[in-house]
Amino acid sequence: MTRRRALVAAAAVLAVVVGVALAWLLARPEPSAWADGLSITAVSLLFGLGMLGLVDAEPSPDAVAVVAAVWGATSLVAAWLQVAQRVGVSAFEVGVGDFTTGVESGLPIVVCVLGSLSVLAWAWWTSRGSTQINAYVVAAIAAVGILVTSVTGHAGQSSWVPLVVGAHALAAAWWIGSLGALVLTVRGRGGWARSLPAFSERALGVVAVLTVTGVVAAVARIGVGSQWWDTGYGRILVAKIVLLAAAAALARWHRTAWLAKARRHGVDEATSIRNAGIEVALLSVVLGLAAALATTG
Repeated sequence: MTRRRALVAAAAVLAVVVGVALAWLLARPEPSAWADGLSITAVSLLFGLGMLGLVDAEPSPDAVAVVAAVWGATSLVAAWLQVAQRVGVSAFEVGVGDFTTGVESGLPIVVCVLGSLSVLAWAWWTSRGSTQINAYVVAAIAAVGILVTSVTGHAGQSSWVPLVVGAHALAAAWWIGSLGALVLTVRGRGGWARSLPAFSERALGVVAVLTVTGVVAAVARIGVGSQWWDTGYGRILVAKIVLLAAAAALARWHRTAWLAKARRHGVDEATSIRNAGIEVALLSVVLGLAAALATTG
């Protein structure tokens, strides 16, 4: 099963790249979009790992540490590429002085790096077997990273839109992050029979929040009209909405077919990993589009 889990992880990474590539066909996001997409995917998975208690599961400190390291590293790469874009040089020519003055907003990168280091400290402390610190701490740190990343830039241009965008980002992170965390953590028919129904019960409300906040934020950003297909930003938005609708339809089918059997211990572990992996891959394409959207004028 380790190989299957590794394949899901690889598929998610590839799907993020596909999402960014699709955005490039529709508009011209900044070069940092691919690193932003990987960073968003990593912190979403970290959020899901921290929230596993809601679905009667516990994260592995080793898995948390690896994901936290990826989050911190990709956040640094994204910031580096952003500086190169702002300064007008190649990424290999960026100096320390450029890096300290060229980041459009330094808060997200500081929060992401410090957040990843804090989670690594949690994983180290927990793996020692000392006094246990609840995994919800990991979720809280990841949530701060998600919020500070999502509400800066475009979203920060209004007094109330950041609240909507923040709720949208957290809902998306819980959906894909929790599914990814289940793939990494849950073992056997019994594990999926216990955790999948708990996930499904909460998913309906989360998808509803995701849908409503997404529509409100999109209309607040570009209004209603031809700009939805005349501008690169609008075209990426349309692609994101279409793929989210496809993901919701897939989740609905999984709820009627996969969930019913899994509840009765009628689905083996390999099938559950496959089903969750397909949904994670589709949502990862959406995250790639979202990352590109944040860097598209």
